[in-house]
Amino acid sequence: MFQEVMVCLDGSLFAEKILPYAQAIVGTVGGKLTLLRVVANEGESAAAESYLQVCAGRWGAGIKVQIARPDAESSILEELSKNPGAIAAITTHGRSGLLEALMGSVALSVIRGARRPVLLYRPWAAAKAAEKDQEIKISSVVAALDGSEFSESILSFAAETARSLKAKLELVQVLPSQGSEEISAKLKRDIVEYSYVRRQAEATRRGYGLEVGWDVLHGDPGEAICNHVQGRDDVILAMTTRARAGLEQAVFGSVTSECVRRAGVLLLVYWPRL
Repeated sequence: MFQEVMVCLDGSLFAEKILPYAQAIVGTVGGKLTLLRVVANEGESAAAESYLQVCAGRWGAGIKVQIARPDAESSILEELSKNPGAIAAITTHGRSGLLEALMGSVALSVIRGARRPVLLYRPWAAAKAAEKDQEIKISSVVAALDGSEFSESILSFAAETARSLKAKLELVQVLPSQGSEEISAKLKRDIVEYSYVRRQAEATRRGYGLEVGWDVLHGDPGEAICNHVQGRDDVILAMTTRARAGLEQAVFGSVTSECVRRAGVLLLVYWPRL
């Protein structure tokens, strides 16, 4: 599990919405919470530091101010490279359309370059200055699988996260409706026996000494996963993504983009280099 959660802030109340989740993680595992602000030039450093000091006082965090060299995402990745035990935490607007409109260029670049998972959160409600700080306790980690080796790359991170947080681990797979003509013979066997996700749960239980639950959902993958976790502030949704350049469908993957936009929970997103 990561020893430091590095929350990337831009001075907005919106970006701060991920802080209760970050604090919940470090509060449970005994890690370090760091607030990072990247500014365009030296002239902005003093104001950024003052802002971070106020936030740090509320959340019991350390602070770092970096001048963009050459841009914010490069500075964040540089900080991560200095500390292999750190994980970045970023709030995203989650709008539809092109990937950079959905993710923001900074979040996308960090996911592509981090070589480790990134915590990502898209709040449903607008942030308000008078809003009371939310208290969060993570009690479940839900790892989404699709039957591929690529998706299974999230399992070790999901298991370690669940173990560190003393949370339940649940593996989910979404299968098409049984009437679909596109279902292969092997997939039909899995639908009847739920064999794939059950095998993964058993292997993870043996490998990590965890109690691992599993579930099979049906229908559209993005919609089914979102419906499964919606309204659960105590959940981390863990999944892989293909963060290549291009349009949203080719870049981020329609399932992951749907979950960013609609799930309303904290995501643990990883781009494996298989």
